[in-house]
Amino acid sequence: MTVTSLATWPVDYPSDYAVVDVETTGLRSSDRIVSVAVEVLDRHGTVTDRWSTLVDPGRDPGPVHIHGLTAERLAGAPTFDRVAEDLAEYLAGRVLVAHNAPFDWQMLASEYRRLGTAWPMERRLCTMALARHLELPVGDYRLATLAEYYRVRQLRAHDAVDDVRVLSEIFRYGLHEAAGAGLPLPLTAPGDEPGQRRAAVARARSAERGAPAKAPCPWVNPGRLDLGVGLVQGMRVVFTGETDRPREALELRATEAGLYVTGSVSGKTSVLVTNDPRSGSGKNRRAAQAGTPVIDEATFVELVGRVRPGTARVGVVPGPRGEGAPAVDAGGPAGVVVQARADTGAALDPARAVGAPAEVVAVPDPAQAASAGTPDSPRAGARTAVRQVLVLQGRDEHLDGGRVRQLVLESGARLRINLTSTVDTVVVLPGAAADPRIARAEAFGAVCLTEAEWSASVSGTPAAPATPGRPDTGHLPRGGTVELPGGANPGRWTLNASWAWDRPDEEIDIVAFLLDEHERVRGDADFVFWNQPAAPLDLVVLDASGPAEQTVTLELDVLPRDVRRVVIAAAVDGTSTFDAVGPIELDVAPFQGTAFRRSVLDAATVERVLLLGTFYRLGTGWKFRTEGQGYEFDLAGLAASFGVDIA
Repeated sequence: MTVTSLATWPVDYPSDYAVVDVETTGLRSSDRIVSVAVEVLDRHGTVTDRWSTLVDPGRDPGPVHIHGLTAERLAGAPTFDRVAEDLAEYLAGRVLVAHNAPFDWQMLASEYRRLGTAWPMERRLCTMALARHLELPVGDYRLATLAEYYRVRQLRAHDAVDDVRVLSEIFRYGLHEAAGAGLPLPLTAPGDEPGQRRAAVARARSAERGAPAKAPCPWVNPGRLDLGVGLVQGMRVVFTGETDRPREALELRATEAGLYVTGSVSGKTSVLVTNDPRSGSGKNRRAAQAGTPVIDEATFVELVGRVRPGTARVGVVPGPRGEGAPAVDAGGPAGVVVQARADTGAALDPARAVGAPAEVVAVPDPAQAASAGTPDSPRAGARTAVRQVLVLQGRDEHLDGGRVRQLVLESGARLRINLTSTVDTVVVLPGAAADPRIARAEAFGAVCLTEAEWSASVSGTPAAPATPGRPDTGHLPRGGTVELPGGANPGRWTLNASWAWDRPDEEIDIVAFLLDEHERVRGDADFVFWNQPAAPLDLVVLDASGPAEQTVTLELDVLPRDVRRVVIAAAVDGTSTFDAVGPIELDVAPFQGTAFRRSVLDAATVERVLLLGTFYRLGTGWKFRTEGQGYEFDLAGLAASFGVDIA
């Protein structure tokens, strides 16, 4: 089954992605990277380039039994500072995609921070979050499980190169399923330092939508600019500082002429274009250190009008505007061609260090992928045994929407708040008659009903049983409690909160309070929020970087005994109230697991703060309770009630 047509691709999806995996000496930000691999994907998920390397961490390699990289194997590998600039060229301006993306993001950002170099990314996408949004019928969201679900063969688990290959294929299937449903991607924009989330989110929201993707350059890099010769196709060009003409226009002109515009200066940069070479900017400093030629904007404009022909890369046919399309049949699977890369110095085998000679790699043919439309997911559009229902309402239909959602739950159906390909029924209230999700739902076979038609369809229908062989994913009503499995050692758990986001001017903060037996924090460190996203020792960690989905992870086994409860709440920033947010969906799950219990907190109106749920000790074990209590005071008022002064 074809998931979606490229002609109807969501216009607000990113233009390209960098799928990343790192292997490390440990799990803390103070640990070091020992291997990193990247695959660059275009907007439709087609691989356009690859890069990988081992990294000498300068210390014991850590869990060799997991990643297999001994000190002997790492001997002679480059240190991170030697590969940082090359890696940045594959990351800059793209969306980082990873499995458990906060970890890879943290490890890479920490490495760049040690160098005093700007972290080159602003947005990320976690494939665990994407799988959760798609409601995939799997027992957990581990990489191996998703690979089995999509029938992607794993060759070497915990090998960065193979993990990235597998993840790219998984992501491509998920990307097309999300596009077919018109589902917003779970993109997040975390800052690289605590407290920068709001600024990063603002930058991401103000970024121009539909920016052109960075296609691989079809010409060999001829090296540095010689003013006596002029610009040659394939040269790498970097711009910095203020320009008289729009920067976008200069970059477009360079690309159309066959030059390769990058975002950072490295030893492979052919020329830096700047009107202020003495500004002291990072790019100017790196150009001076590397001996990179520097020209001003006027010189560039004069030279770009007479760019000399370049040498085509092996197996790549230059397109009409300089785009490269691989064109040599590799004799492999359909849609795969051979592309040689003579200028990247990248190695597919992590045992090979940066600086290896040019090599031939298999890359899916973008032209064939486009003509084929979309990948045929082996599992696309899978339906569950329980009816999946989305209720669409108008802005002023809060009470009606809440009432209908309660009826959905009472019928035994699974209530949804976002449209995915697993939704089989959409109940449309009068105020939502023009909602564009109706057409999307009908396109993949969902039934759209009025409230009266829905009521008639479930009249006399008994509640559906849980799906055999899967964890109980039943609904937990407001005030409902459930005992967590594992007794005194339930392990690592997450609470994920999400909502349908259609008002980007509103900001929602998820917070957590670690409380003692007196319902008070033991100190300021027990208040976890966007500017302090982790309790000491990372026992409670907040990933609050997403505008429509945020997650709290708790290490319940090792929380101090005097922490009796962890209360998680949501607060609307500023003077707004929850009537601009609508229903909030919670799912409580073991880490990397599918939901153990779900809840929908509905019909909040004038409240500015909403208690979501509480993890609490009972005897020797742990339980979870869905809250749903709202308050008209702000977050400062809630914090004060628990002993925190944030005035």
